[in-house]
Amino acid sequence: MQVVACKINSLALFFGFLANFSIMAMVPTGTVEQHVALAYESPHNEAATLIFDKDLGFTQSGVLVRKNIVLTAAHGMQLLLNAKYPVKDLGAYVLITPKALYATFSPNIHTKITYKVESVLLDSRYIRFEMGDQHKYDIAILRLSKSVDGIDPIDIADELTFEADIPMLVHTWGNSDMPSKHIKRGFYLYEWSLYFPNRDEDPLANYRTVMLSSLFFEPADVLPQKPDINAAESVQRRYFALKSWSRFKRPYGLALPGTSGAPVYIEMNSMGRCCLHFFGLIMGYADLGEEVLLLSKDSEALARNPHKAYNKYQTIITTPFRLDMRPTVNNSQPKHFMVDKRYLQMIDGLASGSIH
Repeated sequence: MQVVACKINSLALFFGFLANFSIMAMVPTGTVEQHVALAYESPHNEAATLIFDKDLGFTQSGVLVRKNIVLTAAHGMQLLLNAKYPVKDLGAYVLITPKALYATFSPNIHTKITYKVESVLLDSRYIRFEMGDQHKYDIAILRLSKSVDGIDPIDIADELTFEADIPMLVHTWGNSDMPSKHIKRGFYLYEWSLYFPNRDEDPLANYRTVMLSSLFFEPADVLPQKPDINAAESVQRRYFALKSWSRFKRPYGLALPGTSGAPVYIEMNSMGRCCLHFFGLIMGYADLGEEVLLLSKDSEALARNPHKAYNKYQTIITTPFRLDMRPTVNNSQPKHFMVDKRYLQMIDGLASGSIH
């Protein structure tokens, strides 16, 4: 059994201390090129993948967890259910056979390798749409048509223990401040808190968690033309991000288009060496606070007051781990997480072909 215990270091203490006083002080400044460099220079970056469907036209991020298995967000894969592709109901799982779904890896900035996805496995707990389940189980498993060469899959620990307020690193293919370009970049997450749904039929609900944290980045300094109120959400969000930055030098705290399914790592520095431990996937964004996770689509209100979006929304992480302690929000106690064994069964079953 792989057990990872993460001790907080001076850098994390510094971030945790500042979290109570100044968000801006924690945000690393940087250009798009510097965020790209962060992605390609950090450990495990090769395992991050861009997932795209040629027929349906959607993209999202993912991560290689076995030589032929990619982990990503389930909410994008729901589009496959609506496309009338072959679907098998396996009871605990739903298996979909996509027609034009692909995963692209970029081990370095000049290289891209693409593999076809032959099957997609969804957890039935996500499909049934019970209150709170979408946030907890927003994870999909993809089987590639052949094994990926030259890239090491990331490890999923059985247990993780780490201190509060440790910074986290995201490897994503977002395109918010560079329209129509799927750029691989690295971002940091700070100020995380825990969310526990009030209603859940699962007796282990109090031991499961969804990580909420703000995803910050420094947009470009050129403000585009103000979009029409009926423009696409991604266009609206990009405009608000750039306007917020140009007027207030305030980073924007929403998940970027394309980041869904992006891997999130706990980042630690030990004896001068950076190590990352996989913790979860970007799911989306929601209202700040633990009580409400409803998306506001009032574009007109945001257009009148764009910086309000910064104060209202933050990124959600779905994690395959459950919190092995009574829920406590925003305290300084170490957090102990245990992996949900069903995900390991789904991953290994799809990888070996025993789930088909």
